[in-house]
Amino acid sequence: MLKWVYYSSEGNGIMREAQWNQIRNVGIFAHVDAGKTTTTEHILYESGRIRTLGSVDDGTAQTDWLDVERERGISVRAAVTRFVRDGVQVNLVDTPGHVDFLSEVERSLRVMDGAILIVSAVEGVQAQTELIWQGLRDLRIPTIVYVNKLDRIGAAPMQTLQSIRRLLSGGAIPIQAPIGAEEDFAGCVDLLREETSTLRGEAELYRQLLVETVAERDEELLERYIEKGDLTTAELLLPIKQGIYRSELFPVLFGASNRGIGIPELMEAILRWLPGPLGDSAAPVAGIIFKLERDPDMGRIAYVRLYNGTLRNRDTVHNVTQDIQEKVTQIRKIDVRKSEDVGILQAGDIAAVYGLSRARIGDIIGTATGFPTSASWPCRC
Repeated sequence: MLKWVYYSSEGNGIMREAQWNQIRNVGIFAHVDAGKTTTTEHILYESGRIRTLGSVDDGTAQTDWLDVERERGISVRAAVTRFVRDGVQVNLVDTPGHVDFLSEVERSLRVMDGAILIVSAVEGVQAQTELIWQGLRDLRIPTIVYVNKLDRIGAAPMQTLQSIRRLLSGGAIPIQAPIGAEEDFAGCVDLLREETSTLRGEAELYRQLLVETVAERDEELLERYIEKGDLTTAELLLPIKQGIYRSELFPVLFGASNRGIGIPELMEAILRWLPGPLGDSAAPVAGIIFKLERDPDMGRIAYVRLYNGTLRNRDTVHNVTQDIQEKVTQIRKIDVRKSEDVGILQAGDIAAVYGLSRARIGDIIGTATGFPTSASWPCRC
């Protein structure tokens, strides 16, 4: 059963966040060559899920395991992996960046509670970036924007941030300020740990942009900002979180994934700013099949995002879309090319379900009653 924690602020309504079994379902999206798979690789390494870093260029990345992916150095299919940090399990879906595989991206969008959109600090916002962004906004998915490749020649962090705000959303707020750029990039200053008075140089501009953007969306905060000329971090935290959950504010972080710079901070941001799933494990089963694979021994593998209820090995489940009954033989947690038989799938989680031999992508299982629609997605405020 879910345990609910309520946050409220006068004039801002009530927001609820599920604190049950500590899960995040997060998709990583980007234009091709923005560094998406490299970022995923370093996240897995930082979390301890893998012992050795793979390389997209060398064809050794964990989430690019198909022959065509290794040969061409691009992601063709969405890859499901996971990691645990501070007791929170994060189901991470690395999606293709190439426009030819947009359908894989669209299928992944609908099962995510949060997203990371990666933008190259060199190329900036590109056509595919805007397409993905529109899909994220249609479903109102809370999104972190991660500006990558700050160590590359031509990296322009402030210019990239301005293009994000102009082409994607004026609600993009920097919660970090980069220290240097190109070969001088040395990391970031956390703007929510430092007050304005302690910042120097360009970091002050980033902090000012953060404060002004948040204040503009709240009349009381705006009055305080005009009166004092600044806002404290304590005053900003709740409005930022509420804005992110309502898909009105989008935290922007900076890094250089190929060097591991910014990865720990990005992982912390996933836990801090992206919501956990809503759902009730005691309710009737309601889930969707968003990805299919085939195992040479076990047959069809159906990746299921469960919104309500509990599914166990040997359960018989109703396929609402096809109006058929099928029996679950195994439930496994897939970690790229490894799997673990867990025997149970509960509300809010993602797992590979075996035995659904007639399943198709998009099929709803259990009941459609607890399944969210795009009109109410993600219903957090």
